[in-house]
Amino acid sequence: MSSTEFANLQDFWKQGTDNVARPLFENEAPTYNAFRKYTKTQPVSGKGWKLPLWTQRPGGHTSFLPSASDFNAATPPQSQAMYVYATHYALPIQLTGQLIRSFKTGGADTIVEMGGMLETYARTATKHINYFVQGDGTGALAYSASTLASTGAGQSMNLSTTAHATVAGQTKGGVRLDQGSYYQAYNTSTGNPRGTILVTTQGASTVTVTVLSGSVTSGDPICDVGGYQRAMRGFAWTISDVSRDLQGLSTSQFPDLNSPFTDLNGAALTPSAIENLKASLQTRQNMQDAGMQLIAAITPGQYSVLRKQGYNFRMDTTNGKDAVRGIANRYEDGDTVFVLDADVDDDRLYMYKPNQMAMFEEMPFGNYDLDGMDMRMQLGVNSTGSDNYQRAYGICANMGIEYPRTCAGLNRAKISNVVTQVNSY
Repeated sequence: MSSTEFANLQDFWKQGTDNVARPLFENEAPTYNAFRKYTKTQPVSGKGWKLPLWTQRPGGHTSFLPSASDFNAATPPQSQAMYVYATHYALPIQLTGQLIRSFKTGGADTIVEMGGMLETYARTATKHINYFVQGDGTGALAYSASTLASTGAGQSMNLSTTAHATVAGQTKGGVRLDQGSYYQAYNTSTGNPRGTILVTTQGASTVTVTVLSGSVTSGDPICDVGGYQRAMRGFAWTISDVSRDLQGLSTSQFPDLNSPFTDLNGAALTPSAIENLKASLQTRQNMQDAGMQLIAAITPGQYSVLRKQGYNFRMDTTNGKDAVRGIANRYEDGDTVFVLDADVDDDRLYMYKPNQMAMFEEMPFGNYDLDGMDMRMQLGVNSTGSDNYQRAYGICANMGIEYPRTCAGLNRAKISNVVTQVNSY
């Protein structure tokens, strides 16, 4: 004889299900949201936006004697222009008719409604844009630290977690690579894809991939399929002192297009380093208030480094207590607004004047609906229609900077023993 177990009768019970769908991932976008909040938005067409500049002062200064009063030859001033053009990004959505009908008929038993599911797509797209806001326009989501010479499944790919002196995005490991998504490794010398991969298992510094075609070489940027050099130019490009073409002009020819920038070369971030940045801004602009009204994009880990430097400096003597108070909740530096975002490069900090940068938009973030439809039927292989439907979220825009000398940054701050995205997993 044996006892009747629950397993024998389990089909007679309704299974309880929580009424909240919890994501395993976070889709926050603090830097992008702050940039939209604090800076202006400039609508643009396909012709882009022209930013006229004076690039050369007039010359011919003359110090003369009354007996020789001829002035020197006059040198005219010179104008140039920078140009900002929109970049284009989309996240496609494909749904079967059965799924849509199930949402419509699910009623009270539906845990996630159609709108909630679409919100996940919208927030995911916003998260991806937040990556681009940090970047240099290459669209690099990670940098391979492995060489995978042949195609095949189950291959381990290590990703860079070490700060680089001139290339942004090197500290993020594999945290931006999603399981089930396709990416390409790019040859930076030719700009062509070297190989296509599918991420099968996520990881902080190592992911498991299937190399579908080609290969991957150590040092290759890992981008969305077809996405190399097609992302918006983020902070790593607009606020930099690396020789480059900024909005159509060479910073080698016009060094004033470079921003004050500090390479800490592995030293810890300190209030002194931030003060030096502000002094550099005051020096470059020769204005006393140049270090005021700044927005600073920084990781929670580096912000914690600043807060911890005040440890033991405060005493609590209230109510007869004589005790050292713990680490302060906030670090303040004048009127600077610190925006904490884990997606910022872990070794970097960017400070910008909100009235000197803008989002140049051909289309603001939202649904691609120029045909007036939120959802449209796919035509299918016979162009007669199908029970599949699609829509897409995205943005056609680019970040732009008007006066690079009003913004500043630093890189290669110490990240060992500092909280980063990689070591938080």
